[in-house]
Amino acid sequence: MLRPPVVESVMKLWSTWNIRGLIILSLLVQSFLILFAPLRRQRGNKWIVVSIWLTYLLADWVATFTIGLMGRAEVSDILAFWAPFLLLHLGGPDTITSFSLEDNELWLRHLLGLMLQIGSTVYVILQSLSGKKLWLPTLLVLIAGIIKYAERNYAFYLASFDHFKEPATGIIKNLLVGPLVHAQVRYTNREVIKEKGSKEVLLKLETELSLLYEALHTKLPVVCSKIGYVFRPISFGCIFGALLSFGLIPNHYHQLGKFEIWLTYGLLIGAITLDFISIGFLIFSDFNLALGKIPIPVSKIVAWIKNKRRWSRRIPQCNFITCFVNDRPYWLNKLADFLHMRNILDAIKISRYLSSRDFTEEVWHFILEEVKRKAEFAATVEQGIKISSKRGDGILDSNKEHRRLIWSVKDLDYSKSLLTWHFATDLCFHDEDDGSTSNNMDGHLINYKAISKLLSDYMLYLMEMQPGMMSTVSLDWKDVHKQSCDDVKCFFNSPSILDGKYFSRAILQLGPDSGDFLFKFPFYRGAKRYPILHYHANKLAHQLKGFHGGSHGIPWKLMSQVWVEIMCHAAINCKPNVHAQQPSKGGELITLVWLLMNHLGIGTQFASPETKSEDIISGDDTNADDVRLEVTSDDFRAGRERNRFKNAALLVMQQRQRQRQQANIEKSQNLI
Repeated sequence: MLRPPVVESVMKLWSTWNIRGLIILSLLVQSFLILFAPLRRQRGNKWIVVSIWLTYLLADWVATFTIGLMGRAEVSDILAFWAPFLLLHLGGPDTITSFSLEDNELWLRHLLGLMLQIGSTVYVILQSLSGKKLWLPTLLVLIAGIIKYAERNYAFYLASFDHFKEPATGIIKNLLVGPLVHAQVRYTNREVIKEKGSKEVLLKLETELSLLYEALHTKLPVVCSKIGYVFRPISFGCIFGALLSFGLIPNHYHQLGKFEIWLTYGLLIGAITLDFISIGFLIFSDFNLALGKIPIPVSKIVAWIKNKRRWSRRIPQCNFITCFVNDRPYWLNKLADFLHMRNILDAIKISRYLSSRDFTEEVWHFILEEVKRKAEFAATVEQGIKISSKRGDGILDSNKEHRRLIWSVKDLDYSKSLLTWHFATDLCFHDEDDGSTSNNMDGHLINYKAISKLLSDYMLYLMEMQPGMMSTVSLDWKDVHKQSCDDVKCFFNSPSILDGKYFSRAILQLGPDSGDFLFKFPFYRGAKRYPILHYHANKLAHQLKGFHGGSHGIPWKLMSQVWVEIMCHAAINCKPNVHAQQPSKGGELITLVWLLMNHLGIGTQFASPETKSEDIISGDDTNADDVRLEVTSDDFRAGRERNRFKNAALLVMQQRQRQRQQANIEKSQNLI
């Protein structure tokens, strides 16, 4: 069968350049990953993360596919020499071994892949190398490739939760895999954090999260081990020896074209260059600094490591009115429902209105001082557990006048309470009568109004865009979200013209009295629920505006304190493995807060005095600045079972709380 000339030309081009082109692509992909993979934790930009993810997937596919092509092609001497380089590339760069935690759990599958790829590469080599001149450099690169690929698989193994044994600073590893932390370790960590300033505490927490990232997603646990100290020089020596042996072979023995020779040198020099970059990555890593491998006199290196960027330092923002009121056409929603693409369209719509703010020293200092203040009442493990259950009612219950607002927390479940405070913050933020909002705290000028707005929009972002982090506290968020959208659209005839001030004036004109509300909205009379925006948030905003008789303006400091407590409750109830995923995505403020709370003894993973000794970590010989915890798989399974029990108990408590809240609402409606 005759083919068109264009098809013939394409097939001829492919048969000539397929293996060569794919080898070049494989080298370029490795170079991209080793240089840009660290950016995903430093920037958190979604396009950077997606690019790294696609490249990560492409790297393995290209190398595996090329080895398969070589097995089917007529293998020449030089192709057999190139085959081990693909094994070297399958080992991947030191800067990224796994893209997600799930990759680490599949270490056994990767081990099987290692054996199959080694077998395929050896098969390709044996097809052409008997008695040839390139057998020595080929053998050397094969040894280096096997070592690199084995290093990657060992990194998967060490980073899986069943075998997570590499040293990590602080208590972070124990929070992930158990067992419970001893009371003495808790006490020591509390005292260390209390004595440090805000910058020192932030550096400590950021470093611990950076160590977690490097332990879970890079080769550093392998390279910095005894095995790494033995095999990494062997690997480098093999590549360098292959370069020398290839260069010493006379050109007439090669019987190669100039392109093949230059490509071979490119592969050899590229492999050596990537190794040198890996050495630099090792020297400037937090993992290496924590292990004390950097000499003390090298002060500039240490200072650079301490000041480097370890996460995005951005706080995402999402405002309910801006993101969700302006809806799509009715027919488009119907089409999306028919195609089961409603969630995709919602995500695209929300991404258009998302923004982010800088993580500033002012914000961190305020959060740190608030969590420290809470920690003063957490001297015992039981007190720490009790304080971690507060979600705004802790600060509101501390003052007689503040107790007027406690209904907004205790009478509503977490989702409705958060949305009520989000709406109320917006109403107060855009109120024209608001006055000055800045105060001095320990030499820091704190803008409580800005912090309240920042945390309000951040918590809504977590509810919408990070449901995995909020799932344990917001089981009914989808229903609450849909009801609130419907309520807002029913109230405003033209939602597309909404802005902050117009929205605030329109809602605040309703008045705070429930009788007035039912008079203006009679269709809610006898209903099982009142709308969050028109009723609960409106009532809360009027109460906030009326504090101290309305003479001192809106109590923004109180509102910012409530928002910190709302965030702390979500942080401590989020599953530890979900927190562990965040450093690879650019990091989250709520993960920093979670780690801070645990350092200050506020949480549920600490051993009480009556806890059995086998379920805790001893405080003997423990340095609070460098707590290195070793756990076994049995410890991990025991800790996991305790976490499951705690989650089940939490669900039961939340269900009972909702039932009590529903009963209180029905009583109040009967009184009305």
